[in-house]
Amino acid sequence: MAPIATTNEPKMAQGGEETLTRHADANQRYYPSSTNRKNGINEGGARDGATMASVPATLLANDSSTSSNSSSTVKPCPLRAPLVVTVVGLPCRGKSLAAHKVARHLSWRGESAKVFTVDENATNETLSEISLFFKEGNNVAIIDGMHLTRASRQTVATFCCEAVFHHLLIEFTCNDKCLQENVTDTVQFYRQLEQNADWERRFRERNEHHTPQFEPCSPLEGPLITVNNSEDPMYHSVTARGVRGAIQTAILGVLASPVIRQQTFYFSRHGESEYNVLGRIGGDADLSPRGMKYADRLARQLGGPGSAPDSPRPKVIWTSELRRTIHTVQNIPGPRAAIKDLNEINAGICEGLTYEEIQERFPQEFAWRDQDKFKYRYPHGESYLDLLQRVDSVVQALLTNTDVLVVSHQAVLRCIMAYFKGVKPDDVPYINVPLHTLLIVRSYGYDFVVETVPLKVECVDTYRIQPKNCSTSRTTADALTTVPAHFDAPLTQQMSTTIS
Repeated sequence: MAPIATTNEPKMAQGGEETLTRHADANQRYYPSSTNRKNGINEGGARDGATMASVPATLLANDSSTSSNSSSTVKPCPLRAPLVVTVVGLPCRGKSLAAHKVARHLSWRGESAKVFTVDENATNETLSEISLFFKEGNNVAIIDGMHLTRASRQTVATFCCEAVFHHLLIEFTCNDKCLQENVTDTVQFYRQLEQNADWERRFRERNEHHTPQFEPCSPLEGPLITVNNSEDPMYHSVTARGVRGAIQTAILGVLASPVIRQQTFYFSRHGESEYNVLGRIGGDADLSPRGMKYADRLARQLGGPGSAPDSPRPKVIWTSELRRTIHTVQNIPGPRAAIKDLNEINAGICEGLTYEEIQERFPQEFAWRDQDKFKYRYPHGESYLDLLQRVDSVVQALLTNTDVLVVSHQAVLRCIMAYFKGVKPDDVPYINVPLHTLLIVRSYGYDFVVETVPLKVECVDTYRIQPKNCSTSRTTADALTTVPAHFDAPLTQQMSTTIS
């Protein structure tokens, strides 16, 4: 990936009358701007609203000479330099939903992203907040506003150029049908906050007021993604110019899928398995008797035998390829698919072992995993970092659907729930996803609300917290301090002994 280069010194146009802020990457040029600057921020054009002059034709016609003349002033932008994303578009075009979707995805994948919400345009105060945000070690700032004029966008571009930050524009448009749907949904959301206000009139008047001001983005302004927004994948389209680098490409991938406004998902681990009872990890064990009871209870909750007429019914059911998940949903009606990416984390040489056996055979491995559970990879197996990458495709597929039931495993669901809860990657391995519990996730504006519904079927507890002593020289007692209680024989054998 080639670095994105910027210049800190504006190049004089022919005649010396205007300054032209250049982005040296791919010879892209920004629009000329006023030279009245303060603290590195172009103030004149953004404040007085004057129309930006067009780029002189002589400069557009002579790429080679311009590049060679300015080579001494070009300051390369480091590959991992922070990225500023400027959101552009009229009201009710789905900008905020998409901006927060992008920030959530990047944060879930380990970037430090934040949405900075402004009413119309980024101000000096906004840019100062972004500078401080980057100084604290974060790397992606998304400015969620309108930025309808070239002058307002040039303010951000100049700021990025002089501070040596990457810059990306995302422009949102939509057709009339999508606009009406967006207005209706936005009105319904805000009515929950204030019922007496005429929200529909406010949004329509706002649209009418700002529409004449809109100056569509030009490729000359910098790297650009244009989104024609729609919930219908046949009408949703994305075009890109000058996009490069891992983060910008990831943003493009997120925006390629339609943003569904109203969503509900159902998540559950499989019913208690025989391996859960014995405290063994991994494997392809079947359900225990209590796990089978949970499968029946889950079916009654989600439209299966014995369910209430108004009970929710998933439109599609996704499970892993392992028996315990497939048997958990066997009585729930609906189309289903067994997905390899939903299989439990691969424990490699530790598959089928108890924690006690891992400590006995591989004490150093056991300690290393406790030291950094997110990055630790089982020998010949996977880490949570690997798993997070594996389930990325599942999360992206979920976000283009609704009313999906996902029945999977503890580690997999931790990674998926981290997306909806906004949990940082390092904390993923310690999210509590208990057995015999239904998790219902509903969208709320650009956030998600998680409802926990225990179905009250007895089971073992498989949750293990990080022990205080993670040293490789610790004692066996210290290593096993937080290991969950389990049985030494299958539950069926215990029940038979009890009956006898």
